[in-house]
Amino acid sequence: MAGARPNRVGTSALKAKFMNLAQTSQFVVKFQPPADVATTLLRRGLNYGDESGFLELLCNETTLPGSTLATHDKTNDYMGVTEKLAYRRIYDETLDMTFYVDKKYKIIQFFEGWIDWISGVGIKDTNGGNIAAYKNTQVGFRNNFPNTYKTNIYINKFEKDLSDRTLYHTFVDAFPIAINNIPISYESSDVMRFSVSFSYVRYVREYLDMNSAPLPVGIKRPGDAGDANDGGGILPLDQNFNVGDLS
Repeated sequence: MAGARPNRVGTSALKAKFMNLAQTSQFVVKFQPPADVATTLLRRGLNYGDESGFLELLCNETTLPGSTLATHDKTNDYMGVTEKLAYRRIYDETLDMTFYVDKKYKIIQFFEGWIDWISGVGIKDTNGGNIAAYKNTQVGFRNNFPNTYKTNIYINKFEKDLSDRTLYHTFVDAFPIAINNIPISYESSDVMRFSVSFSYVRYVREYLDMNSAPLPVGIKRPGDAGDANDGGGILPLDQNFNVGDLS
């Protein structure tokens, strides 16, 4: 009979389980700035293709996403009972990241340039955005279209032995919406940190083996829901599946 029942667990079994818990300090982030943003940055002297590995490594803190279910109260089906029925999944609205700031301030230049492109600051100058005009009170600017500044952002959570599964997150249509202030002080010196908030449509979380690649859009993985072409139901977990076969 199913239910919670006490059971004897040996010390060795407990150690085997609790000595293999996931740690919070192993993760990597990946940005893929849109072409127009990358071009603007290049004109301003920042080649993201050359600097991406270092800049992404500067991310020292972020959060893995969550979601909630919006529910509707249903009453009177059973005497004295109010049921909650889910009708919509609600994703977190923002993704927050904190970065160490390098001595050349390239991480600030990267996100400042991205937001400049979104808001239209200095982007008409073919030399990369002469922003001197924006020191004038009367200057104006016009925002760019969303398809030119939205992109996917990736966070991969792994373990230090590089032998277990990873939590691979894709944040769909993300872009920075806030560059938070950076406190500086004559007090005891510390590493400068820089925080950015992103908006995104939704996240997709994949549980991957270390050597597996995330699937592109439109490709189904074992365990996904099938459609009429698959015979319906859930795709079998034991079928032979190799991501390399997709190439």
